[in-house]
Formats: sequence, C-alpha cells, structure tokens
Amino acid sequence: MSVEAYLGVDILFDVEGDLVVGRSGDLEMAVGRDCLLQDVRDRLGTLPGDIYGHKDWGCRIGLLLGASDTPLNRALANRYLREALEDEPRIESESISIIPLAFTSEEKRFEIHFRPVNGRVEESLVWMVV
Repeated sequence: MSVEAYLGVDILFDVEGDLVVGRSGDLEMAVGRDCLLQDVRDRLGTLPGDIYGHKDWGCRIGLLLGASDTPLNRALANRYLREALEDEPRIESESISIIPLAFTSEEKRFEIHFRPVNGRVEESLVWMVV
C-alpha cells in the first residue's frame, strides 16, 4: 500500500467547514497528505464526547479556553495535544513536536510538527484554540 493510500481519502472541507464543490459540480476529495492534515485539524478541534459513538475521539485542548498562562496550563496543553496526536494511527508518535507560539487567556496558538507513519516528509501546521 502506498503512503498516499494509507493516509486516506475523505470529502474535502474548506477552512470554515463547508463542503468544497468542484467546477464539475462534484464534491472535491482530500487525498493522502491533505486528508491526514484535515483529519488532524478535525481531531484537535473536537472535544472528546462531541461525536456520538466516538466518546474518546478528539482533543481536550478546548478545555483550556480562557485559562491563564501558568506552568500547569502549559503542561496540560502540551499533554492534551500530544495525546490526541498519538491517538492518530497514521502519525509516528516519536516524531511529534509541539511549540507554543502564544499562550494567554485570550489566545493559545501552537506550531505542531509530525511525520506520517512510513512517510519521509515532516508535516506541520499552526493550531489555534478557538
């Protein structure tokens, strides 16, 4: 199985969560790397228990909305993000790197790096808790 096939195929959503319709009128698809990145964003933006039938799927980072900048809250943020990323079977756990870019009661933003299983290229994204 190729790395692209392993990373998956799913319906493509835009940054606002709307379906993307192509010029032909058909739904666009997220394939491979794009599918993995979309799924990671979905996982990080969903609190566990928010999806019926998948009570453990998601990320607890949203519990820190409004939390102040303390060593404990920073450690919890890192732990919540890392747990969610480690639960993704297409990501090599050892490759996960989380760098806080902003951590205030109003804004929590992180730079996240990881490598897909059997992948050679590191993926990265900036995640903001909203």
